[in-house]
Amino acid sequence: MLNDSDSDFADAPLDKEEFFTEEEEQSPAALAKLREKLKKAVEEKQEYLDGWQRSRADFANYKREEASMAASREERTKSDLIESLLPALDSFEMALKHSESKEYALVYKQLIDSLKSLGVEKFGAQGDSFDPRIHEALMQKGDGETIQSVERSGYKTGNTVIRAAQVVI
Repeated sequence: MLNDSDSDFADAPLDKEEFFTEEEEQSPAALAKLREKLKKAVEEKQEYLDGWQRSRADFANYKREEASMAASREERTKSDLIESLLPALDSFEMALKHSESKEYALVYKQLIDSLKSLGVEKFGAQGDSFDPRIHEALMQKGDGETIQSVERSGYKTGNTVIRAAQVVI
């Protein structure tokens, strides 16, 4: 950073003949002055280099953090959208339990396939082992380890459970 005492250095020409006359050039005072100016220039250069490197590292960290936040926002948005569709899927499941309509089955399959293409997996089936991390037990009829019936399917994306399956064990 330049201050008032450095302003003569900042505007100084590069040609050494303009600094000193021939006889002054050889004097110890002139050499000391040049050494001092060189020392200041080296310190300034290092200060600017350090600042530039810090700025570059800060910018790289900012880009990395923004990418992470964007991915997180995308996952939350996807989860929110899927959660808003789940009541409709539940209605289709109930309709399929009480009716053998091929039209309902076809539309339900299309919805499930669309969710699979987004990385969403339906889980919870009769005969599966009960896992309290992904299943919500509504009632216990049997041994407490095997799912007897599924009252509401669960959905997850990757390792993230969007909604736990409600089951009777």
